Amino acid sequence: MTAERDPYHERAVWLSRLVNRGRRITGSPFLAGLTVGGWIPVVATLVAVDPGEASRLFLVGQWLACLMVVVGPFDVWYFDERLLPGFFQEVDEVLTPSDDGTSRSLASKYDAYYATYWWVNVGVWGVLVLGVFVVSQPYFLEQGITTAAERAAYLCFLIYWLTIVGLRSHAAIVTVLAIRAFAENATLDIDPLHPDGLGGLSAVGDLAIQVTLIISLGSFALPLSFQLASEVAFGGFVYAGVGLFVLLIALNFLYPTYKMNRRAQSIRERLLEQNRRRIRRLEAELAVPADIREHPSESERADGATDPPDAELGPDSVRENELVQLEIQRARREFRDHQNVQLYPLSIGIITRLASSILLPIFFILFEFFISGQL
Repeated sequence: MTAERDPYHERAVWLSRLVNRGRRITGSPFLAGLTVGGWIPVVATLVAVDPGEASRLFLVGQWLACLMVVVGPFDVWYFDERLLPGFFQEVDEVLTPSDDGTSRSLASKYDAYYATYWWVNVGVWGVLVLGVFVVSQPYFLEQGITTAAERAAYLCFLIYWLTIVGLRSHAAIVTVLAIRAFAENATLDIDPLHPDGLGGLSAVGDLAIQVTLIISLGSFALPLSFQLASEVAFGGFVYAGVGLFVLLIALNFLYPTYKMNRRAQSIRERLLEQNRRRIRRLEAELAVPADIREHPSESERADGATDPPDAELGPDSVRENELVQLEIQRARREFRDHQNVQLYPLSIGIITRLASSILLPIFFILFEFFISGQL
């Protein structure tokens, strides 16, 4: 029996496919990720770096950079197999009944984009990282990376490192593009009573913040980056890059969620205007006596005048007025519900994780200053 095809996930990036194969043995995607590639930076570092020759400052920076990518295969798999398909599946529930294809269409598009064009970001990181490797050779010689085997092992570490970082940055770009496309093309059905308290838009914030947290793991490489920059006189560029890195972490969350919020706001304004007109129509209808509404020809006098508004109403007319009043109350309640629903996908948990992802690189900047003075 063949497995049922996931309509929100058709293609997987090569590293995810390797992890999926490893799951058949380990049963766990995390363990499969370690088996597939998580061991590479650890073994490469052990071969390339001799603790007896390298400085303690370099050792700390190197192992932090190593830890940053040990879980790389798992978080690449997690984004590819869980986060991105899960996002489109969840937001499919907040579309209007007439819009039953946008979410699947976008899922297919960005699923293929992530699986196909990963090499672009990896290539950019390859140029940057391998360039640093070449110009930093004198510093690596000082740290005892001298033999051909040690240099080859360290080059292996850098290739693995830039591959993981490239795939992570590719995920960030796909996240921004996917949320923006959904905000611009989907026909939303904002539900004020949705359990998430955000009109059903919590999936947007969840995807954006989880990818932001993954990207913030790049902070672990900051101490090593500072050391290399100080040795090759590129310190100014590195510090500028760190500032840009912190800014990009924040923008990776804020930009797509802002786009989603603006779209939801415009839809809410349209719904409020429709409800407002409905309330005014019902109020105007209530102002006219029920007998006239039901039998206008019988209620008119010969001179064209109508019965006074306070004319005595029959039981049926009273009942109809009560129904109109109930309809007005329901319309007003719906108006207030739509007016009060929070449409920016923020919760206490998301705010906490966003603050953590922004503070992480700042922590490592301070950490670098501290250890450089102590070691």
